[in-house]
Amino acid sequence: MPGSTPPFTPRGAAHRRAGLAALAVAAGLAAACSSDDGSEHHPDTTAVAPDSGAPVIAIENSTFTPPPSVRPGEEIVVRNGAGPEHSVTSDTEGLFDVHVDGNESATFTAPTTAGGYTFHCVYHPEMHSILIVE
Repeated sequence: MPGSTPPFTPRGAAHRRAGLAALAVAAGLAAACSSDDGSEHHPDTTAVAPDSGAPVIAIENSTFTPPPSVRPGEEIVVRNGAGPEHSVTSDTEGLFDVHVDGNESATFTAPTTAGGYTFHCVYHPEMHSILIVE
């Protein structure tokens, strides 16, 4: 019906949360793009220095290659060397979820508690791996 609210679905809720998260990121980037002196700075949120020393989750041929382990709270680089968009999405809802376009990179912060954290790609259900935090 026109004007009616669509029924609640977990997938719909996830899309709404993703949209809200994107808006929050965009607002944060807009705030970060200007300085007190009026000049503008445009950060490249996908470019990561190749020698940054951060652990990397590489994505190639629809396969994740995570580092052997990471430290609690450490920043992790996700490098998508493949053409299509992929995600590194925790199987525990809300823990981490980063989406990376083809041939781009992004970062996220590892959980602060030691353990094994399974994750998947929301676009390719056959893609699964584990992040070891120790």
